[in-house]
Amino acid sequence: MSTNEAIEWIEAAVQAEIELRRRTYEDVPELHEHIKKIAELFTSPTYKFGIMLCGGVGNGKSTMMKALQSLLIQLDIRITHNTSFETLGMKIISAKELGRQIRADPKNSLRYQELTMLGIDDLGEEEATMMDYGNRVTPVIDLLSYRYDQMLFTMVTTNLTPKQIRSTYGDRIADRFNEMMLIIPYETPSFRTPQQSTDNAVKQ
Repeated sequence: MSTNEAIEWIEAAVQAEIELRRRTYEDVPELHEHIKKIAELFTSPTYKFGIMLCGGVGNGKSTMMKALQSLLIQLDIRITHNTSFETLGMKIISAKELGRQIRADPKNSLRYQELTMLGIDDLGEEEATMMDYGNRVTPVIDLLSYRYDQMLFTMVTTNLTPKQIRSTYGDRIADRFNEMMLIIPYETPSFRTPQQSTDNAVKQ
């Protein structure tokens, strides 16, 4: 589809997701710009193969990710994964739950590392470092590194600022985020409390 068609589809999906949560959809300029950038990513040539939505709490990042998941299902877009099985849409899991599952059984990482499309919600809420038989491991970082190497589409939401991402995950992962992901800052205030603005790149 064209970029303009994608904008219309994504906007409708976001509106439906917002109304599902019993809120009123408002076509504010920032949201429209976010939708336009995401539509362009999916419809125009680009070296990016991921999206990061970053900013304060309560301003619609998870809603956008779930709207895209619902849209892929509604459009009956079937995704064939590297392991040859097929699914509808994009798998979404919270970073905290992802870390918990991998900590419970490291083999659970295999369930997510080969997915063609994966959404990780609330990056930064997980335990960044865990102990496994006395060894310090970083399961979510390792998963993201694998998906970067394989150029697999990954969408992330986080309440961390770009500067906090770099200090939490280190220069190597931050630089990979900058390379692989369209980084979209949510600068509007939370529905509940004012938030600070963020810049477009994961900073030094």
